[in-house]
This record gives sequence, C-alpha cells and structure tokens, in this order.
Amino acid sequence: MHALESSPRSRTGDFSLRPDAPTSSREDDPRWQLAERIAASSSLGRSRLMVDFLLYVVDRHIHNRSDEITEQQIGVLVFGRPEGYDTNEDNIVRSYARNLRKRIEEYFVKEGKREELLLQIPRGGYTPVFSPGHRKQISDVAQLEVPRDLQFIENVETVDIPDLADSMITEQEPTTQELTVEESEATGTNETLGFARLVRKYAAVLLLIAGFLLGSLFTVFFPPIWLKRLTASPAEIASKDLWAQLFSSKRDTFVVPSDDGLVIMQRLTERPVPLASYLDGSYRTKIQTVGDSDAAEIMKLGSRRYTSVVDLDLASHLGQLSEVNPQRMIVRYARDLRMDDLRDGNAILIGSIEANPWTELFQAHMNFRFSIHADNEKPSGIVNVHPRPGEEPIYGAPGVQNHTYGLIAYLPNLNATGHVLIVEGLNTAGTQAAETFLLTPSLLEPTLRRARLPSGGFQPFEVLIGAGNVASNAAAPQMVLERIGSF
Repeated sequence: MHALESSPRSRTGDFSLRPDAPTSSREDDPRWQLAERIAASSSLGRSRLMVDFLLYVVDRHIHNRSDEITEQQIGVLVFGRPEGYDTNEDNIVRSYARNLRKRIEEYFVKEGKREELLLQIPRGGYTPVFSPGHRKQISDVAQLEVPRDLQFIENVETVDIPDLADSMITEQEPTTQELTVEESEATGTNETLGFARLVRKYAAVLLLIAGFLLGSLFTVFFPPIWLKRLTASPAEIASKDLWAQLFSSKRDTFVVPSDDGLVIMQRLTERPVPLASYLDGSYRTKIQTVGDSDAAEIMKLGSRRYTSVVDLDLASHLGQLSEVNPQRMIVRYARDLRMDDLRDGNAILIGSIEANPWTELFQAHMNFRFSIHADNEKPSGIVNVHPRPGEEPIYGAPGVQNHTYGLIAYLPNLNATGHVLIVEGLNTAGTQAAETFLLTPSLLEPTLRRARLPSGGFQPFEVLIGAGNVASNAAAPQMVLERIGSF
C-alpha cells in the first residue's frame, strides 16, 4: 500500500508519483487535459475542494493507482480528515461526489458539448471512466429529443395543397362530350364539395400547427414561473423576489441546518464552543469534565450528526420553491461547511450561534445578537445592541416558558458578492416561529416592502419575532422589532 500523499491545491499543483513514473506523461495525457478543462470551467464554480477531488481521482487513475481511489484516502488527502477517520460518521466525500457528478454532467451539456472524450464518475465508486465519441452521443440524443410534433410539421409544410386539390378534381372530371347540361351542373357541384372537404381537412391540420406554435411561443415568453407570478399577490411576489436573490443560477446556495449534538455537548459541559474551536475540532479534545465518568460519551456528542426536525422541515420547503435551481442548492451539515462557501456563495444558516457557530461571522454586522450563558448567572436572550425608545435591551427573560423569540437576518456574504439568510431562535419553538414567519408571505411582506431597493433587490434587514411556546411548538408568530439597512 502506498504512503498517503497530499492532493493538489490548484490546477498546476504537483502530485507525488512513484520513482519510476514519468513526470511528463500526465501533462500530455488527453485525459488529464480534459480534467483540467473541466476544473477551470464555470460548471465547477469556485469550489477548490471539488477541483481537488476531480484532479486527485484522475491523477491516480492515469498512473494506475486506482487502489488509492477510496473514500478513506480521498477524505484524508483531499478534505484533510485525520487518518483512520470514521467514514460512516463523516460523509463529506459522498456528499461532494454527488455534486461533482452533477457538475461534470453540466459541463458536457454546456461548455464541453464538443469534447471528443467523455469523463464520468459512476455511482458506487470514485474511479473515473473515460469513453470516446461524446460528440456523436450528443448528436444522437439531440436527434432523439426532437418532438414528434415538430417532425410532423416539417412533413406538412412540404405538401402543396392547391396541386393536390387540382389532381383530385381532375380525376373526377368527365369529358365535355359526355356531359349534358344537367350532368355538367352536377359535376360542378361535386367538384365544389370535394374541394370544400379538402380545405376542411387541411384547415384542421393548419389550425393544429398554429395552435402548437402559439403554445410554444407562449411557453417561451411566459414560462411557468412567470405564469405563477402573473397570478400571485403582491406579498407572494415580494417573497419570490427574495428567494430569487438567495437562489441564483450563478452561484451555489448552501442550506446549513443546526448541529444539535454540539448544543447537547455545550449544555452538559457548560462550556461555549467558538467558531475557531469548531473549525479545528479542538472542542472535541479539550473537554474538561473532572470526575465525570461519562466524559468519553460527552466527547462523542461533538462528532455525532444530530439536527432538528424543524430545520429539516425548512430545508424541505426551500427545495420546493420554483426559484430554486436544484443543481445549485446544496444542503451541507454545519461541520462540513468551509469559509470559502460563505465568501462567494449564498447561504441559509439555520440555528443560533450555539447550534450553528458560523453565525458568529455575521454577529458584528447585526443589531440583534444572541447571548447564550450556560451557567445561568447571566440572562440568555437576544440582545438589542442599540435599543430605541420603548424597546427592551434584551428579549427572552429567563423563567418565561410560554413565550419565545426568533430572528431573521438578511445580510451580504463575506465578500459582498452574494447573500446570507440567518434563521434562528432561542429554542426549537423560537426557530420554528422564525421559519413560519419567513415562509408566510403576508407576514414578511411589510418588511420586504420597506427594504426594497430601486434595483429590485433588498437592503440588509433584521426581524425580531415573538411567538407563544406551547410544548416546544411556536404559536402565532408576529414581528416585534425590525431594522432596515446596514448596522
């Protein structure tokens, strides 16, 4: 078995090879050249890890080292996981593989449609497969995909209707010597009836053709999403515009549910986990539980993949929106998210700072901020950094069990090239209240109307939501406070 080696970090990155492997063979190999073109294409976007994944498996395949193309080694060499990590608990390789397959298919449909070589990563493994003749396949598929109706139209257009009518009349027309005056009149009547039947017959065909063309034009200029928009209320239109900002065909949108195992661990240890510790994993190795015989079990909570049904319900609703491009919407566990994802992509972060540490990156740009204190010596709640007259400095007083609060914040991403939506609550009921408010156009519309920009987009905004808490379920959410514009 070969020693583990690092994967490339750019398209020009070097791979470690066997001593007897020629270093020039890879660069001259058309399979490697194809992989580099895919890696540089817009289909893969700016996902460095996805590029590393592709180049790693192609490099190992080219150098006959397919024994190194395993989930374990990809996780270690591409994604920086420790050797011997549990692939059953951590599915980052499988998650990226699914998205990589979609992006490769997208490449060959768009930028690579004229490629002479086809690259696939079949399901059930990670070893790439190359096959020739992709241009022919595309041509065949294109031919198969021509609607039968269009082929029928082409045949109809070649028919010369007047000539056909004349030939039919000529076949029925007797000679003038054989006609009496009465016969002549009768023949004229028959000719007229025959021509009328012919016109009616082909008129129906022409009407069908015209109907098909009109329907096609209507579909082009008024696709289903626009048909829904024409019948939508102003509140529904405002919500659709918000989702259109968050789900773009130009960049990925990451839907990130909460890490509830992290919440349980923090409650048991009474120690908060900042984002820095969450990223380097030190929170799982520095737990101080003096005299606690269950320390090992508590540490395992930090590596488990628990999330809330409320979060999954929101993710499910988002996936059904007409504005969503399925190839651009990616559900990613909080522990698998990377900083680059929040720099250039759009994101929807679900859960408070205690359950989703990534929200820490945006707290400084928010007026309403979560303050969580496990020791109960200080009140936990949503802090109103700059309270206005009549407003409270903190919402969520301890001991109040029948009322809760949630928060919705719409902010720029880290590079201000996209958008981040934060949906969080003091507890499960609070997060549910925020989600219900977000998915109810009539509740959200007043805020969207005030945040609307002349360009059609929206300013950053925050909405503090209050709701009844009945057995951990939100009841009757309503807006308590809002902020429009940058903090």
